[in-house]
Amino acid sequence: MRSGYGRSTLPTPPGTPLGGYAARTGTATGVLDELEVSVVTVGRLVWVVADLPYVHTDLAEAVRLAVLEVATGRDVWVSATHTHSGPETSCSADTSRTPARWLAEVPAAAAVAARAAVAGERDVELSVRRQRLSGVGGQRSGVRPLRTVPVDVLSFTTPAPPAAASEGVPGDASSTSGGAPCGVLVVLPVHPTVLGADNLLVSTDLAGAVRRALAERLGGPWVVVATGAAGDVSTRPHRRAQTPEECERLGTLVADSILRCLRKPARSIIPAHAAVQVRRVQVPLPPKPPGEPAVDRLEERLREAERGGDPAVIRTAWTALQAARLATGQPPPADPTCAVSVARIGPLSLVALGAEPYLDLAARLDRAVEGPAVLVGYTNGYLGYLPVREAYRHPEYEVLRSQVAPGGAEHVLAQATELIGKEHS
Repeated sequence: MRSGYGRSTLPTPPGTPLGGYAARTGTATGVLDELEVSVVTVGRLVWVVADLPYVHTDLAEAVRLAVLEVATGRDVWVSATHTHSGPETSCSADTSRTPARWLAEVPAAAAVAARAAVAGERDVELSVRRQRLSGVGGQRSGVRPLRTVPVDVLSFTTPAPPAAASEGVPGDASSTSGGAPCGVLVVLPVHPTVLGADNLLVSTDLAGAVRRALAERLGGPWVVVATGAAGDVSTRPHRRAQTPEECERLGTLVADSILRCLRKPARSIIPAHAAVQVRRVQVPLPPKPPGEPAVDRLEERLREAERGGDPAVIRTAWTALQAARLATGQPPPADPTCAVSVARIGPLSLVALGAEPYLDLAARLDRAVEGPAVLVGYTNGYLGYLPVREAYRHPEYEVLRSQVAPGGAEHVLAQATELIGKEHS
């Protein structure tokens, strides 16, 4: 199991349409912080993580072909951080097609990063940890929404010689093997939407703020932040404002929490000789039945929320009404499919979905497989929201915008666990 890391910038000039918010008017006026395309290799897996709102299947395929030019014979995953202050990577007339500019520039940037990652590959041990994160993200819907989220931390360490391994410092991030830490990959199940629809500056949002804060504290190892099961999770319950300063504050909270996590014993330590197996399928799903949402009822709900004065409640009511208005008169979706990718890295099951999975799917994945499991969203395609069945009883924005009938998320999870079983056997 050899691993390497590389990065490249993704220039986004003024005038670029920004994606993520239907309510946004205007194009980019400048850059708050530079977008990146990062690549981490783990054995035969080349994992591309780009600061984009979403990655459709055409872009994922273009990136795969570009990366294979410099990483022959590998399996390539392409994930979006889902920043809502990055370039619009779909056409308004057909949301499954990527504009020509990004269909060219993102693969080129990924190839540069992949070349650096492959050139720097070394034997590594992989430690898997999990930390409960407070004060940053919480579910924005549900009968009893959670106000904390689990963060998965994968730390890469260069193995030390046997004599040196016994001299590790207890409590230190490298003490599991006595080797030197070379990188940390964080899977954060929180929508990077600190900045709002009124923001016209290009930004990596929360994912970039976490990267910067954690890299500064680690003082050397690389840092990559991927977005996990964030379909129904955002900073809405905790954020104090939607400003760059608030983004940095929340990013610092995440980084400090991860540092504490790195001082704890690992859930699993995967040695350098572990095998890496990768598999991917497209899972067809039943479309959501046609039906007009109750716009009048949602308008009254918004008025009630405004009278109450709670900003988070107002925002939830407003987005539900927005989704209902967008859905009115729209034709039903046709034959939705979800990309399901699985990597077995020793005992670790890494599952990536081409959708916005609900947080509860990560907990269900934990219960369904042996050994540590990590769920990632926004990878190798973009189906949209993937709500669990229970969410359809109280439709909020995510359910109203979803293309998928109730039970679709559970079917996707079943297919993922079946793939894990095949790899395990």
